[in-house]
Amino acid sequence: MDTAIQNRRQNRLYFQVVLATLVWGAAYPFTKHLVTEISPLSIVTFRALVGTLLLVALSGSKLTAADFKFTYLWKLLVMSLLGVSAQQYVQAYALRYTEASHAGWLIASTPILVAGLMAALGERIGPFKVAAFLTGFAGTMLVVFSRAGGGAFSLPSTRGDLIFLGSCGAWAFYVILTKRWLTFWPQAKVTTFTMLAALATVLPAWLLSGGPAEFHAVTPRGWASLTYLAVLSSALAYLFWNNSVEGLGPVKSSYFIYLEPFSTLLCAYLFIGEKATAAAFAGGLLILAGVYLVGAKENPKNTLKEVRGHA
Repeated sequence: MDTAIQNRRQNRLYFQVVLATLVWGAAYPFTKHLVTEISPLSIVTFRALVGTLLLVALSGSKLTAADFKFTYLWKLLVMSLLGVSAQQYVQAYALRYTEASHAGWLIASTPILVAGLMAALGERIGPFKVAAFLTGFAGTMLVVFSRAGGGAFSLPSTRGDLIFLGSCGAWAFYVILTKRWLTFWPQAKVTTFTMLAALATVLPAWLLSGGPAEFHAVTPRGWASLTYLAVLSSALAYLFWNNSVEGLGPVKSSYFIYLEPFSTLLCAYLFIGEKATAAAFAGGLLILAGVYLVGAKENPKNTLKEVRGHA
């Protein structure tokens, strides 16, 4: 009976991590549509507001007055900028100029960037990681120039890809800080506090800029996109991901990031009629090969808890 219960729990955790990854992958096409209706700042603020409320209610993070110490707060502020508010703002802005499918492929390069930063901080680089960097770089360049052609840095699509890559770099720093700061807190608590700090940073700017007025013109399709991003991507997917990391472990959970770009491709085609080029698809596969090489010789004890860039 105990074995049966354990199997059911494992299956439930696998379901949650798959769903979280698919939800995050599909978020980019919804974001790309939304930036045609409202500003990136309004998107980030709405996601942070709804995400915070739902995470506080559902995550069991149990925030207390003792948690609101300056020693913690400045770290949470930095993490919220890198991992939520600035990251989501840059991604939304970049999606004005590039395709959602490009975003799906490029975000998969995050584990390679994380490994590169760890190497810069003193971690030993083995042949597998060197191969991962070269393969991932080749794939990234193939995605970036799949439409524009080599050397066409001035074209909007290429500019959007490069800006989006900047958000991947910011997330890589967030991952490293998550590993080094507040490790005594459960992951759900760190996520909830980070979302709360992000809300505190964007809400004043949004109110002063007249952001609430933008929602008067949002279409039903826009509201559906906002609901998806706020409820599913900024709350439920985070909750499921935290559960899977706690239950399955960070190594096993990280394998499922391979699903994210394919979720993006499918949703981009169904929701906004976007078709990926063959070159972008080939580049994406090279990025995934690089991600695989990063983890091929990785010690589970040193594996980071979050290796993806949440949408």
